[in-house]
Amino acid sequence: MFEKVLVSMDLSPATEALVSALPDMKELGTRELALVHVAKPLQDPVSESLRAVEELRGRLNGLADRLRGEGFEVTVDVPTGNPPVEVIKTAQTRNPDLVLVGSRSHARVREAFVGSVAWEVVRRARRPVLLQRIESNRPDPEAALETMGSGLPRHVVHPTDFSDMAFRSVPWLKQLAEQGVPRFTLIHVLTADTGDGRQEAERQLEEIADEVRKAGANEVRTLVRLGTPHEEVRSAGGKEHGALIVMGTHGRGFLPEMVLGSVSRQVVRHASARVLLIPAEDPEA
Repeated sequence: MFEKVLVSMDLSPATEALVSALPDMKELGTRELALVHVAKPLQDPVSESLRAVEELRGRLNGLADRLRGEGFEVTVDVPTGNPPVEVIKTAQTRNPDLVLVGSRSHARVREAFVGSVAWEVVRRARRPVLLQRIESNRPDPEAALETMGSGLPRHVVHPTDFSDMAFRSVPWLKQLAEQGVPRFTLIHVLTADTGDGRQEAERQLEEIADEVRKAGANEVRTLVRLGTPHEEVRSAGGKEHGALIVMGTHGRGFLPEMVLGSVSRQVVRHASARVLLIPAEDPEA
């Protein structure tokens, strides 16, 4: 499903947790990893900047050797410049099936990957982006970091507004069902509870549910809720450590706000589930 994955790393303490979780990506079909860390732009004296880049490359190569020991094919890139721009450039060169970015949910501890950078990567990416959950394993600031769920999810939550962009997620839902995910929740959030609107939403959700069932899912439930979108998504399964939220990056209703605005940041920061964001365009577009 995701044979080649580009992993954006900030080489903070959270990187260790991210690397420890990568072997579980084999459950999603991953065989190749492209590790990228964006260094600061070269400055005078250039020799010192180049030495710093080589030190970063050495650290990344050390992580790459560990992952090669796990059976992965691994490449390393240390470009210099603007982080989201360089991550996307590297993705265009490496042509991965997925871009993986670490994401922290609690603002009280430094984010594993700067929030604004992560969202800029999401905005620019033309490949699916997976925001991997990284948390402290205890409340105190000195606690070790670990990933919250990795590999094949036990539960997939799919919010949809029935836009063309939202329907781009359906093939990925079917692939996850084929991979063996047992449980799916499909949810649509209404802004106003009208009888006709609810019935139409239920009908469209059932159409998607039928496709996912045919792909092999054991349990597919559909929900039409009235409320605040990100809260309803969390209550539908987004709080589960082993869950995965799958949604498009644009839509006609609440999805644009969820993915690119303050609501999406709340989902990523406070939901325990990982978030898989499907881009508006195919990589070839």
